[in-house]
Order: sequence, then C-alpha cells, then structure tokens
Amino acid sequence: MKRWMCTLAAIAVTASLTGCNFSEKASGSSREAGSLKKLGKDEKATIKVLYYDKTSFYQQYGNLFMAKYPNIDVEVISNQGIYGAGKDPQEALIHLIDEEKPDVLLLNGSDQLEKFAQQGRLYALDDVIKQDKFDVEHILPATLDAIRLKGEGKLYGLSPDFYSQALYYNKDLFEQYGIEFPKNKMSWEDAMNLAKRFPTGGQGDQRIYGFSAYSYMGEGVAYQYMNSIGTTLGLSFIDPEQMKLTIQTDAWKKALQLTVDSLKSGALYAPKSQTDSNAPRMYEDYLKQNLFAMGKVAMTIDGNYMIQTLQQAKDVLKDVKPVNWDIVTVPVDPQNPDFSNTVSVSNVFGINAQSPNTRAAWEFIKYINSDEFARVMSKSSSSLMTRTTYAKDKDGHNLEAFYLLKPNPDKNFSGYEKIPSSFYQPFTLLANQEIQAVIDGKKSADEALKTIQDKGQEQLLQAKQADDALKESQSKPK
Repeated sequence: MKRWMCTLAAIAVTASLTGCNFSEKASGSSREAGSLKKLGKDEKATIKVLYYDKTSFYQQYGNLFMAKYPNIDVEVISNQGIYGAGKDPQEALIHLIDEEKPDVLLLNGSDQLEKFAQQGRLYALDDVIKQDKFDVEHILPATLDAIRLKGEGKLYGLSPDFYSQALYYNKDLFEQYGIEFPKNKMSWEDAMNLAKRFPTGGQGDQRIYGFSAYSYMGEGVAYQYMNSIGTTLGLSFIDPEQMKLTIQTDAWKKALQLTVDSLKSGALYAPKSQTDSNAPRMYEDYLKQNLFAMGKVAMTIDGNYMIQTLQQAKDVLKDVKPVNWDIVTVPVDPQNPDFSNTVSVSNVFGINAQSPNTRAAWEFIKYINSDEFARVMSKSSSSLMTRTTYAKDKDGHNLEAFYLLKPNPDKNFSGYEKIPSSFYQPFTLLANQEIQAVIDGKKSADEALKTIQDKGQEQLLQAKQADDALKESQSKPK
C-alpha cells in the first residue's frame, strides 16, 4: 500500500508540470549534440542532484561516485519539502527546481519522465552515449525501450535498477502432492487451476493454501485478486479523463467470476479480520505472518525483496523449515504474453536541460549505470540491476523470471493522478462487499458489477467534489 500511495503522490506531483520549454542547446557549444567537452584532468566541478533524501543518496550512489571521481563534488537537493502541509506539490516542485537549479533530476519512469521530456526540461543522452561509446548493449533492453517510449524515441535518462515481480513457488509442497511445477507465462486460469489441486482440509498449522496473491495480505482481498486479474488482461476500471467507472463490462465479469470461483474453492488464502492483540510486536512475528515464508502457501506473487525476506526467515526463525523455493514469471495475458504491469522503471536519472554542468552530470549518470557500479551493487543491494551481467543469479537461484517480461507500453494508468486519493478506500470496501455477496450466493456477477458501477460512480463524484473544494480553499489568499 505504501508503494502504491508513493506512486500516486509522484504522479500527482507531475500532473500539472506545464510551462517553460527549454532548449538542449541553451548553454553553448559544449552542449551541442554529440560534442560534450570532457573535463580536464585537474578540472573540478560541482553538481546538484534532486533526490528523496541526502543520507540514502550518499549511501546508495554518492559515496561510491565521489571516491571514483574526487574532482566532482555532489550536493543533494531533497524533494521531501514539497509535501509540506498546505503546499501544492506541483507548484512546490517547480519552485524547487527553478530555485535550486539541480543538474541531475530523479524522475519516476512514467508520467514524470514523459512530461519533463515533452516540456524540454531534459537533455537527450543519445548523442553523448555514442560520443563516449558508453556500453548500453548490456542494459536490459526492456528498460531502455520503456524510457525511450516516454521520450518519443530518445533516451532522456537511464536507470540503474528496475522493479519486477515474480511468482514464487514452494518446490517441496509441489513435490509432496505430486503437482507439476508452475511455468513461465502462465495465464491466471493456469495459476488458479494449479492452486486448486492442493488440499483444502486441515486446521491451524496443518492448513495449506495453494495460492496467496501477495505475501502479506489484509482483510478483504477479493477485490485485490479481481483487480490483479483484470489489469493483467489490460482492463481499466475507471476513465480518469471522463471521471467515469468502466467496470460493468463482460471482460470484468470474467475476472470477477474467476475470482469468485477460485476463492470458493478454498485454495486461495483469504485472511479474516485481525485484532490488535495479534498484530506483530517483533520482527519474528512479522516474518511469521508471511505464510509463504512459513511454508504454508504453495505459490505467491511478490517483488525481488521477497528473496531477502526468505533469507531473513531462514536466519531468524530457527524452528521453521526454510522454504525450498523457485520462481517463474507472474501470470500474463495470453493475448499479450511478453508484457506485464508488474514490471516498471521507477528511478530514472536525467540531466536538467538548463544545467551548466552537463558533462559532470553525465559522468555521474554514466557511472551509476556502468558495469563497475552494477558489479559492486549486485553484492550488497536487493535491487534488480538493469545492467544484466551480474544480475541473473542470487544465492544460487536463477532470477531470469524477473527479466523475461517487458513493461507494459499500454497507457492504462495515464491520467490516474486526476483521481482523488480519498476515492480508493471506500471503493475497495464496496467492491469487496459485492464480490463477497457473489461468493455467498446472494447476488449474481451481473448484479454485483452493476452495484459497483453505480455506487462507485457516486463515490467518485463525491470524492472529486470534496477534492475540488479543498483545492479551492487552499488557493485562496490567507
């Protein structure tokens, strides 16, 4: 949830970044295409980097870079202040960039990169990559394609890492019950059918589940399952431009019916309400809530950080048998099997088009995307490196499944920054209630979708009106 809210915040920040159009040639001949003058042997430079947090920046990038390039000093401009109470994040970000004039900008890999590129705020890297013969052949092509897509064919930044999910499975459980292992590029129907082959009997510690959509799940997961299936199939439940729900369709009905059928089978984990008394108090308790790490779930979907969680469970929970795990790709749309919404390039570093320190800024971006940096970080970081030479194996496990699928080029989520954040929680509650009514046999799929559509539309308009009123009140002079 935190990651989703952070993504929403990042999208919201960039929603209205319109205005100035900067030229890539604004700073003289050294910035002409393909002719960035290299720094002299003893030439010193200082660059400003716009990033989340100073401490984490130096730990992740800055210390290694300045050790390699002692003649280039790095100052960090934190963007945390733009989220202060009473501030408009869009205006605050523009003001911060215009005032501090950072040379290097950290961009999210979706709307922010696209809008900055369209506005001419970024320096295209294609020519200097050729000029310096910088190796991009060993950078994951899917990530470069995703960045080019947002830059209308040009590379306005590079990313040293990316995010991806995989379907983790417990090899011992599959072998115990004589079930064949999952495969890459299964459909959701394939995954659910495998899950249904596991026994649904047993109580307490003896209970085994075939599938849990995510390693940590809260109450009311029915809509999480349905939404995961639907978005995999390229469906969108809302049109942000028209502010209209679009969930009452045959395609969403199919996703709903698969969800209901799978949950009714008992093979899917659906947690009940939890009280504060069993909330995790220690890290061991937190690990024990991860049913896959506890060996109680045959399959789950999660990011690469799950690998670290499984290792920590092995180290900390001495009384728990370590999971003998492997991974395949997440379920895909059979009509679009090479793409996934779970693959994204979220941390793209670009150069401010008005930077007077373009060469020094490029040296920084070039280094954190280099073979040398990837080799060092692959030993200590849990991130998936875009430079693939050192990134296909972790603790004896092949990580190919994280790299097989490409970011979905579909713009299903374009414009979602316009949706008020206050809409999602009541809508999710509504959807869960209606799906549960279908599971309980109280409603048909058609009736449930109609209620979700109609009441959800009312919730959306109410949230939009409240959001507009709040923005209007904040815009009035005090």
